[in-house]
Amino acid sequence: MSEDEAFVRAIVDRPGDDTARLVYADWLDERDDPRGPYLRAEAEWVRTGKKVRALRTLAKPLDAVWVARLSRPPVGVCCDHVKLRKSGPAVTPEDIDATEQRVGGTFGAQFRAFLLNYNGGVPKPAHLAYPEAAGELWSDMDLEVGEFYRITLRSETVPKKAGAWYRRIEHEREFLQDLFENGGGEGPNPLIAHTVPFADTPNDQGYLLIGTGSKNRGKVYHFRDYCHSSDDPEYLFDFFPTFTEFLAQLRPERDST
Repeated sequence: MSEDEAFVRAIVDRPGDDTARLVYADWLDERDDPRGPYLRAEAEWVRTGKKVRALRTLAKPLDAVWVARLSRPPVGVCCDHVKLRKSGPAVTPEDIDATEQRVGGTFGAQFRAFLLNYNGGVPKPAHLAYPEAAGELWSDMDLEVGEFYRITLRSETVPKKAGAWYRRIEHEREFLQDLFENGGGEGPNPLIAHTVPFADTPNDQGYLLIGTGSKNRGKVYHFRDYCHSSDDPEYLFDFFPTFTEFLAQLRPERDST
């Protein structure tokens, strides 16, 4: 692990503690690295609640994956309001490249940063409000995120048996294709074209998917009741325009009493 990556990991492991963030900023300043001032600005933004537009402007000349790894939602994926248990082993950019080749798409900077920081896991809190497009039946219900899927390391042997999926992105995508074919569909499933599933929503037997195509990269979708409606496009909703905005909205379950 490089010294730079060690600083990043220290911040990811303690996202709400700005001490590690400012120590990294000092280290970058000593090297005249423009990322130092950005880290200080990000900490100031969180502390004061200033408009996020100025922070996004500072981020533009910097590497988008680095910015997403170190910034808190809705700018980045360094979550201090969401804890992740049972995350997968640490991955490298090369591991992510290999997964992209297997699924036939490209992850956006934000989702790539999430994989580098966490590589899946069970979130807490884990609830979201249903989109208005879901209709009156679902408007007063929470959407629960069950588990973020991980990716396979390049050094890992991919199981050949269908029962050994380990909740990985590429194998969940294969499962959704199998559902489509078992329901009488032929060829590639159009509902998962240019997307990959990245989490399940167990209370509605659904999935969260993220765009991997040139026109929808990074956009978050929700498909409810996939097991029974895998051939019905009316069950697919545009959920969030970006992955970081999706993370920012995770919250505890609403009180049903």
